[in-house]
Amino acid sequence: MEHETAELVDRIVAEELATLRRAFGEGAEFAVTRAGRRDETLHRLECPAVEPHLDRRARWTDEHRRRLAVDEGYRIPLPALLTRERARAIAEVRGCKVCWPNLSGTEPRPLKRITARGLRPQHAGRVVATPTGDSLGAIIRSTARRGADLFGVEHDEIEVVTSSRTIRYAPDDDVHLWDLPSDSQAIERKLRLFTWLGSGPSPAA
Repeated sequence: MEHETAELVDRIVAEELATLRRAFGEGAEFAVTRAGRRDETLHRLECPAVEPHLDRRARWTDEHRRRLAVDEGYRIPLPALLTRERARAIAEVRGCKVCWPNLSGTEPRPLKRITARGLRPQHAGRVVATPTGDSLGAIIRSTARRGADLFGVEHDEIEVVTSSRTIRYAPDDDVHLWDLPSDSQAIERKLRLFTWLGSGPSPAA
């Protein structure tokens, strides 16, 4: 029975990957995951919350295999990979709060607020924003330094150099960052997507 279940899992995973690869090859940029019949969430394809759903073999845990052994029709929900056009056409679904899959470009960007003294080297690449979410550029570096006001009085400040300007904050000033994955993180995840979905034999037409 265990051997038969393993063979069935192999066939199911092959079919699932063929479906995902077909959608990926058609230019999918978004994914809809399902935690239940009515609980659907829209993600960017490189969202970290999507990765576990795409690693199909890892999804078939011992618990799922036991259910499959009892019911050969049992399946784990497969994410739907969608192009931007198809994603815009689907009925209203909840947007992921991790990757902000903004289809219209009109929704406010999610912001994270920290104090200027809390900026660290790992924040390089993150986008600094106004309190309303407008971009002030991606952080290149931040440095604690001594500055002086118009009257020559010295004070501590945090100098933040972004891709578009230099901003000086008092150490306790609030700094607003777009709460989105950095470009380097997104690129790394996209490379993993190509490993999972961009290789292997093409599915039959």
